[in-house]
Amino acid sequence: MNNNLVNNDINTALPPEYVDITKWAEAGYQWQGSFELSQFPRLSEILTEDTELQDKFPSILQFAISRSDGVYWFEFVVKASVKIQCQRCLQQMDFILDKKTKLAILEDKSQVGLLVDDNDWLLVEDVSDLIGREIRLPVATIIEDELLLSLPLAPKHEINDVHCVPVEVLTEEDLEPILEEKENPFAVLAGLKAQE
Repeated sequence: MNNNLVNNDINTALPPEYVDITKWAEAGYQWQGSFELSQFPRLSEILTEDTELQDKFPSILQFAISRSDGVYWFEFVVKASVKIQCQRCLQQMDFILDKKTKLAILEDKSQVGLLVDDNDWLLVEDVSDLIGREIRLPVATIIEDELLLSLPLAPKHEINDVHCVPVEVLTEEDLEPILEEKENPFAVLAGLKAQE
């Protein structure tokens, strides 16, 4: 990522939802600041923090849009500490989101040949809104997609974590007394028929 992007000047405004890459890529648009989880609703659903606390966590977001050799580039860095559910004990656990991504935004598939180093890429038609000659890149949506992909499928505390007490798995033997307590609905019907 452009070294100029990493500095101590933090933007207090929220990041834009969309950026017109046809307008800003040539200028080398850059943004740095904090973000709120409410900007990422799908990510918020997965996290276990209270809604009131979700937007008070420390976060850093930096992104840049540029164009070189006829290809648009979208680069971003996200750093944040969030809470997700451990699948071993079903309690909250801390998880560090630390993601650095560089994506090529291609106008058509013929541009794939311009890429080197197996860069990840997206097609303009798949990710953006075309309004006249503008190509509006949905910044928040793309970042959220990448963050969701970076989360573990089955997050777990470290095995030796003293705070992680595995949830006991019920066996069939454990369930028998519970099932016996429930009255069999067919037995009730048989009883009603016998009374007729």
